[in-house]
Amino acid sequence: MSEYDTDATAGTDEAGTGYGESEIITLQGEDGSTIYAVDVDHDGDAEAAGHDRDNDGQLEEIALDTDGDGTLETTMVDLDGNGTFDAVLTDTDGDGVKDVAALDANGDGLVDRVVADTDGDGVIDTDVRDENFDGVADSVSQDSDGDGDSDVTVTDTDGDGTFETVRYDDPTTNPLAQA
Repeated sequence: MSEYDTDATAGTDEAGTGYGESEIITLQGEDGSTIYAVDVDHDGDAEAAGHDRDNDGQLEEIALDTDGDGTLETTMVDLDGNGTFDAVLTDTDGDGVKDVAALDANGDGLVDRVVADTDGDGVIDTDVRDENFDGVADSVSQDSDGDGDSDVTVTDTDGDGTFETVRYDDPTTNPLAQA
């Protein structure tokens, strides 16, 4: 939905149709921070919220309802206070816990690391890293047995975008050791 297609009918709307003006609620915290909640469709649920922690006029955190269920499951965070969002966290399975986190560690606008809890047990089991910050994953580690330690890591050792090396960090997950 764009700002011109306010009722999501895939066409440009005439003035006075669709949802109209979004309702923005502003809350001041005792700590001096400001929270903005935006209700686009006037259903009483915020579709977005922003948090200006230091009240400098720049949002350090934005939360979004990306699937329309009334829950703000995706959060973007400015970790270093430079006005650019460095991390995105999202709840992919709707249980209220963030399952995936993406980080731009060097501020170039490209994701450098993604960690995920793919089985919903609360333990990070997948770790994708761009070690040289070129925008291409250099390694992927998997915790296949859920003990919190990496069991298998694949790496792109020559930087061509193809994973050539598989390292079994846990011998019990190595199919060759099982023979």
